[in-house]
Formats: sequence, structure tokens, C-alpha cells
Amino acid sequence: MNVEKELREKGVEILRFTWVGLDGYIRSKGAYIDHIDGLLKTGIGLTMAMMSFTPMNYISPYGTFGPQDEDVFLTPDLSTLSIFPPSAMVLCNLYKQGNPWNYDPRSTLIKTIEKVKERYDFDFKSAFEIEFYLTKDRKPFDEARCFDPSAFYTNQIVPEIAKTVRQINIEPIRIIKEYGPGQYEFDIMHKDTLRSADEVIIFKEVARQVASKHGVEANFMPKPFNKMAGSGLHLNISVWKDNRNLFYNQNDKYGLSNLAYNFIAGLLEHAKALTAIAAPTINSYKRLVPGSWAPTKIAYGYNNKSAMIRIPTPYPGMSQLDRRIEYRVSDPSTNPYLLLTAVIEAGLDGIEKGLKPPEALNENAYNRKDIEDIPRSLREALNELRKDTRLVEKIGKEIIDEFIKVKLAEVEEYESLVTDWEYEVYRRL
Repeated sequence: MNVEKELREKGVEILRFTWVGLDGYIRSKGAYIDHIDGLLKTGIGLTMAMMSFTPMNYISPYGTFGPQDEDVFLTPDLSTLSIFPPSAMVLCNLYKQGNPWNYDPRSTLIKTIEKVKERYDFDFKSAFEIEFYLTKDRKPFDEARCFDPSAFYTNQIVPEIAKTVRQINIEPIRIIKEYGPGQYEFDIMHKDTLRSADEVIIFKEVARQVASKHGVEANFMPKPFNKMAGSGLHLNISVWKDNRNLFYNQNDKYGLSNLAYNFIAGLLEHAKALTAIAAPTINSYKRLVPGSWAPTKIAYGYNNKSAMIRIPTPYPGMSQLDRRIEYRVSDPSTNPYLLLTAVIEAGLDGIEKGLKPPEALNENAYNRKDIEDIPRSLREALNELRKDTRLVEKIGKEIIDEFIKVKLAEVEEYESLVTDWEYEVYRRL
């Protein structure tokens, strides 16, 4: 692959070496076209302190790394090269002294995939449903209602996003005018787990570039507006071996195998800890409220959109290929590499222990007071993650400890701020 030639032909002069931090932010260092060949071989140096960075754009006071620490190297994976003029990006793994760095989320997912392949010969397939808002001047860009067909002939941004991602081998299956005004959903074709995580990052970058060209923002906050729908990042996942879907059993009433039930039980067992990774911002918990169509209860059900885990109805004639589970807690602020690692490790724990879930819940989960809630705040979720030592060890203690340190700074800054709501409610006490 002659990357320099391809970039020149498409009029792109800077290739962004891109990674995702433990704060969930997508960041890049640029390689100028005249020096791309050399930097593709050596990588680009990056201070370790970036893995202690927070969404507030400073190093966590609890972080392990600072300006005194050495560099690791952004090492590009050329299979992720994505050129969408005027931009080009390549996703990177972080290497320290020639080895994958334990604090790198993408390398952590690769390690988990390789471990599972070696131990069980399992392959995972996954797909994300990405929800987001198009906004302008901090308001929804359009007023189209849920499933409103007018959104497709008055909004040129959405078809341009679809066309652009398709040109770089991301396959949108369904494009939906979502519940909120200005809110859309792209459902992406299932792939191997690493590629599906990569596509979340690439999609967000493409959507932002296309929207900005039209003077609009692609907003991936979990809950950007009061009294409007939140945005999720639903994860569909299944286990395969020798091109056979191991989640499928034609004799089960829901079409699920014992392995799938074990996997579900593992997710339920670690549900509280998983929430910290799937919903990793203060804003995430404004979405996860009862009655919102976002999950709040630790339960699963057949096509039950009020449950934490949904068993989707398969497409007609595709029961074996389409049998999967959908994890509904996650939102677009999550780091998809860390999320997939955590979900795989939690599910495998259920398989290894032979865990069995309770009966599927096929009623409105919000009304069931006897079923436990997922954590209702980021602080609570981080505490649950810290306590779940088995899951922490399976993912990697170093990276999870650093994730908690980064997120704790976020919690403490938010808890010290006085909001407009507080002022209006309490100023006359």
C-alpha cells in the first residue's frame, strides 16, 4: 500500500495518527505527507500522560502519569486507514519499548480477542447502533418527529454521512430518524469486534466533518437536551466458531443456546461494574432514567426495550445468522474498545462459571420494584467497578485503575460546580 501516493491523489496533506483515551476523547497527532512513509514505520511518540487526561483537558490529580514520564509510540494499523477528504486518519495501538502498552484500550481489546481465540477458538461478531443529534446554536437542527419521512428529503447532511462512510468500507444498514428532534441513528453492519469498535471512532469523525461543512454539529452526548430523548450506543454481539453461530438453538423458545444464556448471566452478574465503562460520563446518567426507553433495571427480555439486555427478534428466515443479544446501557461517550473488552470478559465469566440467568422479563421493567437498578450516578458506578475485582483482573487492573482515576476527577469537578438549577431552586431558602 502506497499511502503517500493515495493521499496525494486525493488532495490530503496530513494523516492523523488517532487514538482514544480513557476519558473517551478521540485525539490525533498529524503526520505531514512528505514524512508519512517514515512515520508509518516508526510511529509517532506520545507522552504517557495522555492516558491520565480528563474530559476537562487536564491531567487527573489522581493520575499515574505526568510530564516526567517517557513517551510511548502511536503505531498505526494500516487496515484502518480512512481517507475522506480533506481528512485522513489511521487508528493506532500504543507501544512501549516495542510491546503493547497495558494502558492502551485498543491493545487491551486485541489481547482479549487473542486470548479467547487461543483458549476457546471463539470469534466474536458485533455491531453498534449509533445515535446522535445534529445541532446548531445549541438547538436541534430540525424539528422532524420520530420516523418522520420529511427528515430524509429536507436534510442533506445525513445522506452525505451515509455516502462518505460507505466509501471507506463502513456499511450502514438502517438509517433512522430517531425520537428526538434533530436525532438520528445509524445501524452498522456486524463485523469482527475490533473492526466494529474502530468503525465507531471513524464514524464519529466522519459525521463531525460532514456536519461542520454544513455549519452544523454532530453531537454524541448521551443527553444533550432536557426533556428530549437521550442517545445510546447499543451493542449487538454473538459468539461464533467455524462459521457457526454458537448463540443459536432452534429448540429454545427464544432461539438461544445454553452458551448464550451463560453469557447473558455473566453480563447480569457484572452489570453494575459494566455500567461505569458503558456509561462513563456525568451526562450518561441523565439518559439512564425510568420511562426513558433507556435501561435502568438489571434484567433481560425478549425484544424488551426496557431491559438492560434485549434478545432481538431475528429477521425472517435468518434466525441462525441473526441470533444475538443487545446490550443497551452503553452510550456514545464510551470508549468502544474498553466496552467490548469488558462485555466479552463479563460474558465469558458467565460461561466459565456456568451461570444461569433468571427467566426473561417480558413486561415493563420500570414497573418492577423487586429488580435491582443499575447505578444511578457515575460515582456509584465507579465504586461498583472498583469492588468487582474479578472483572477488573480479567480486563486488566492497571488500565481499570487508571480509568477510575481519570473519571474520579470528572466526578469531583462536577460535584463542586453550582448549576443554574440549584441557584433557581435554592436561592430563596
